[in-house]
Amino acid sequence: MSQNNGATEQTASQTRAQFESPMPILTLSRSIIRPYHVLDAPSIAREANNPLIAQWMRNLFPHPYTLLDAESWIPIATKRLPLRNFAITRPDGTYVGGIGLKPLADVELRRMEIGYWMGEAHWGAGIMTEAVIAFSRWSFETIPELLRLEAGVFGGNEGSMVVLRKAITFEGLRHNVVFKNGKVLDIHMFALLREECLGSHG
Repeated sequence: MSQNNGATEQTASQTRAQFESPMPILTLSRSIIRPYHVLDAPSIAREANNPLIAQWMRNLFPHPYTLLDAESWIPIATKRLPLRNFAITRPDGTYVGGIGLKPLADVELRRMEIGYWMGEAHWGAGIMTEAVIAFSRWSFETIPELLRLEAGVFGGNEGSMVVLRKAITFEGLRHNVVFKNGKVLDIHMFALLREECLGSHG
């Protein structure tokens, strides 16, 4: 084999890898949860660039959400090991949103926060409820040290609260915790324990 042929084959292999979708961690009836891919960037920017999404997110979630923001996020999501942030797609591969875990530290190192978002065009189809339930179970099954998952929802975010009421347990209200877009908001706290999700032998 000539040196040029070897270089051509290497380039072709890299091109194939660029277009191959990552292996899913969960294949569900309404969605697929998988690692992010470089080709997700335009879809992320399109779905995330929406004030109706940004208003319920921490300020680390950009608004406006540009293609550059998406291109910057993907390496963060894919290079931190073990992977904790994932893309959600429909079964046909259409990108719809993201879901992930935020590890904590010190005395809270066995607790994680679960977070998620979904493009407006995909709301109301049951995708996120199914994803949160399945991803929560996956988290406990694959992270043996994990004892507790938590989620905090800004007051007024009724859509997310509907999801969490079906997926995990409401624990209480924290008053005047959030200052967002000039408003002071409460946070509704939800949590799921390992034994609640997996049973006493989990």
